Amino acid sequence: MRVGICGGGLGGVSAAIGLASLGFEVEVFEKSPTLRATGAGLNLWPNAGRAIYGLGLREHYDAIAVKLDRYVGFGADGEQLFSKDTSNWPQTYGAPSVGVYRLALSTMLAEAFGKDRIKYGHEVLSIEDKGDRAVCHFTNGESYEGDLIIGADGIYSVIREKLVGGVQFRPNEHHAFRWRAVVDLKDVDVDPAAQTGFYTSGGWLSVIPIGNGKAYWFGSVSGAKTLDDFIAFFSGWTKTHIPRTLGITPRETIVESPLFDVDGLPFKWTHGRITLLGDAAHPMMPDMAQGASQTFIDALALRNAFARSSDVDEALAAYEAERRPAANYVVKCSQKGSFLGRHNVSPVAIRYEEEIEAHVA
Repeated sequence: MRVGICGGGLGGVSAAIGLASLGFEVEVFEKSPTLRATGAGLNLWPNAGRAIYGLGLREHYDAIAVKLDRYVGFGADGEQLFSKDTSNWPQTYGAPSVGVYRLALSTMLAEAFGKDRIKYGHEVLSIEDKGDRAVCHFTNGESYEGDLIIGADGIYSVIREKLVGGVQFRPNEHHAFRWRAVVDLKDVDVDPAAQTGFYTSGGWLSVIPIGNGKAYWFGSVSGAKTLDDFIAFFSGWTKTHIPRTLGITPRETIVESPLFDVDGLPFKWTHGRITLLGDAAHPMMPDMAQGASQTFIDALALRNAFARSSDVDEALAAYEAERRPAANYVVKCSQKGSFLGRHNVSPVAIRYEEEIEAHVA
């Protein structure tokens, strides 16, 4: 079985690892010139850990991930708002909640699959389903023909647009942007085994450890349109670490991401010998921190579907039947916003148990 995967991010490479373990001939095509690792840090939940373990990567994952034993939240005045103990989650849910450096995770996956097997500089131009095979054409003039092509080309997927179109994005009702960066953990006054967040109805900022002495901070402010707006919002939070943390973060290292909500999810992922995976299949807001986690679950589900059936159409139908309703449910959860926002949702660690683990079949 020849499988082409368009997208060399977390989803594409983890799917490649899973399918290659079945003996498939897998090739990964990535539009970027080098390994893609935007986003700086990640909070990955037990459901992601279980999927990564299922792909045979437990030892590698545990070596780079920092176990989070607590989620704690404070107000702008430094008073504690909540605390959630998650130290027993590995026993309860089969894996810990973790913080991880995105480049370390991407590198781990690439090395597990084989760095030299990822073909960079391959941006999708068009794609064709030919019944018993599929063909993808790239902007560099090259083409690939295989028994199956997987579109793992991200939230603004070209393959999804070519297949189904109709997916529109609208400004998010909660926050227009998210800002984030990596700093030295020793320079931030937070618990090194926790996600530490500071919240008001107008904005928030959280910090997690991500390994190698580094911390990842990320936050949003309602109405903020520039980095200066974001920083100014926290200037009076002098009973927290935030003004100092923002002050010591080099501005050129701060990543700004516009937040757009999806309006109309793909009603179908699979079209003949072409299917979607990860953000290409279920673009979601980051407020549940489930985008990457759901992507790893997709990769394992696809691998398991082909382990159960050698019939391509049957395996793809089983994969989509298992994953599309479940992922779309999480998309809806992610649209509710963050703690102390307008929908009055609980802190994310509590929501994870109530809205994610409680719905695991």
